[in-house]
Amino acid sequence: MSTRLAKILSCDIDADNLPLRAEQIRARLHSYPLLIAGQVSIVLLLVVMMLDKVAHNVLLVWAGVLLAALSVEIYYVRRYAAATRNLAECRLWRTRMIVFVIIVGMIWGAGGIVLFVTDDLAYQALLICVFLGVAAGAATTNPVFPPALYLFISLLILPLLLINFAVGDRTHVILSVMLGVYLAYVLNTGRNLGQIFELALLRTFENERLVKQLTEEKQRAEQANQMKSRFLAATSHDLRQPIYALTLYIESLKKHVHGIQGEVLHGKVEHSVEVLGSMLDVLLDVSRLEVGVIQPNYERFLLQTLLNRLYQDFFELAQGKGLHLEVTARDDHVFSDHQLLERVLRNLLSNALRHTERGSISLTSRLVAGGVELTVRDTGSGIAAEHLPHIFEEYYQVGNQHRDRRKGMGMGLAIVKHLDQLLGYQLQVSSELGVGSCFSIVVPQRVQEPSTVTLLPA
Repeated sequence: MSTRLAKILSCDIDADNLPLRAEQIRARLHSYPLLIAGQVSIVLLLVVMMLDKVAHNVLLVWAGVLLAALSVEIYYVRRYAAATRNLAECRLWRTRMIVFVIIVGMIWGAGGIVLFVTDDLAYQALLICVFLGVAAGAATTNPVFPPALYLFISLLILPLLLINFAVGDRTHVILSVMLGVYLAYVLNTGRNLGQIFELALLRTFENERLVKQLTEEKQRAEQANQMKSRFLAATSHDLRQPIYALTLYIESLKKHVHGIQGEVLHGKVEHSVEVLGSMLDVLLDVSRLEVGVIQPNYERFLLQTLLNRLYQDFFELAQGKGLHLEVTARDDHVFSDHQLLERVLRNLLSNALRHTERGSISLTSRLVAGGVELTVRDTGSGIAAEHLPHIFEEYYQVGNQHRDRRKGMGMGLAIVKHLDQLLGYQLQVSSELGVGSCFSIVVPQRVQEPSTVTLLPA
């Protein structure tokens, strides 16, 4: 026996291959009920078929011994099927399976001899067909555990092959050769199936390892991001102080600047500091949102007051771009965090203003089921369908591949999403490329008799 075949038959289990071998054993245990049921059915049919051809005592003893062996298998499977958790348990099951296969295979092989009707070629052919069917069934199920494949099929076919060869005539010699060819074919097919099953298991384990590795890497990245956010949130005041001081220094320096070149340079420095301060404010706000420093302070307030202030703040900006701004407010009270809701609407209006070159921008309110729906609509460039799922991601900007800071940092909508989740709203967005975009939220409220007020330019 070659070293390779000895290794296959031993199906050795160690710490390195334990996951693979344990899964092979579990697969074999899982197939036991079907295998046993199939064998019991075939045994009973054989008994009925051979009643008139084989001595009853021989036939019943053979069938009884085989059914007893199968019953012992079922007992151990039902009682110890879960015992495949460690190396010792798997090695014990390997030994049990090899013993079971040898015993049952020898009983089946003995059946090939005791059920062989020497003077009836038709019954011999029928018996051969039954045994070939049992072998074929074993070849499709036993490859999950290689020793079962080689031992059972060999013990099943070889005695039948030998008794046909022993008869000695031409027909039986040919039958024995055919049985030998079939044995080799079935063993080779089972080996190939076993390799496929083992490869599938190895790939499954590799995929699980990669998924676990990716999950751990993701968790480490999220933890690092959380640590970064906590650091920025904790040092928010300290990080802002130098920017505030620099702003004051630049303002004080203004009266000491003389000449056109000096004023131009001062303006550039002042603008750069403003941009830097704006960027820092955005980053720190996002960090505070991520770590939960900012918590909603819910109160009941008049919505119209908030929308009036937004209209006054954005009217001149819209007019400067040649846009028509319309804010339609209802004289209703809503229940929310006043400052956080204002921040959401400001970011949506700023985003609409940034991406609209002509037409109009509107902020409207209307009563719906569950509260007041606030909608920001623009006639801007719109958003293509492939970009729409990503617009709330941090730093994601459509049409700003060169990262022009005049077009923002791509954090406005990310902050809106954070605030929307914090307040418990469900932000809805729709957009059509070249037509415009629409963002809406529903704010809970305590209903009053509303009166519609449309704000017009002063």
